Amino acid sequence: MTVTRAELAVVGGGLNGLTLGIACAAAGLEVAVIDREDPATMLGERFDGRTSAIAYGSMRVLDGIGVWPLVAGTAEAIREIRVADNWAPLFLHYDHREIGDEPLGWIVENRALRRALHARAGTLPNLRLIAPMTVTSRDGGAAALANGDVVRAELIAAADGKNSPLREAAGIRTMTWSYPQIGIVATVRHAKAHRGVAVEHFLPAGPFAILPMTDSRSSIVWTERAALAPTLLALDDAAFHRELASRFGDFLGEISVEGPRWSYPLSFLHAETYIAPRRRRHRARAGAARPRSRRARPRRADPG
Repeated sequence: MTVTRAELAVVGGGLNGLTLGIACAAAGLEVAVIDREDPATMLGERFDGRTSAIAYGSMRVLDGIGVWPLVAGTAEAIREIRVADNWAPLFLHYDHREIGDEPLGWIVENRALRRALHARAGTLPNLRLIAPMTVTSRDGGAAALANGDVVRAELIAAADGKNSPLREAAGIRTMTWSYPQIGIVATVRHAKAHRGVAVEHFLPAGPFAILPMTDSRSSIVWTERAALAPTLLALDDAAFHRELASRFGDFLGEISVEGPRWSYPLSFLHAETYIAPRRRRHRARAGAARPRSRRARPRRADPG
């Protein structure tokens, strides 16, 4: 059995978990990031088709931890946002020139973000990525791994997804429900330049977003009724294109779907709290005196 010691252990090496690990390691902390996915799988072309909208403040954070320079070349600026009810001729219009010279944000493919995060993590000698690996149990600041090893840390951060086993083990309750909708995600190439304009139409089935990407492409986030979405996803390419084009419109000229389609069920989840005290398993000794209550103090990891 190998024991790895760290000041911070992050369980989950996705976009959020690895960003946290990099930020803390860049600040000088000893960090271990544990992720169940094989990095080779996560960095693959077909892992998922999603993009992320990076606000100006978030860009500054990524720049401060050395990640943004690695991803800026693949980011497309959002210079305007237009929001309309269905295809009404009137729409809300947000223009970056009204608030300054900086864009309102950027659209970045998640795969590009992951590659940049992994590249930056590889430059930090005090960040150890343990993957693919799962955490089987936690006792205080000790995380037991599936291979029998242990990670001991001063603090454990749960970034292991919406169904986080660590969050549940910590007794943190959540509010959650599912929507009767599916998010269909695809990348579309179009004949005309989008000029950095993001468009969102509120259609009867839900929002239909057209988000600007590099190379005359846009990311489509198509919210559809859960009862209809499987039928749309099962269409052949020509039929799917017709359904997409009827919602996309012709303002960017001819369009074509580039790459596969993905779908994601839509749900809401919010944790009641973001922190919880450590829970250790104690064995009571027969006849032992009950300790006097006193204010809890932060404890360092067990050196053993």
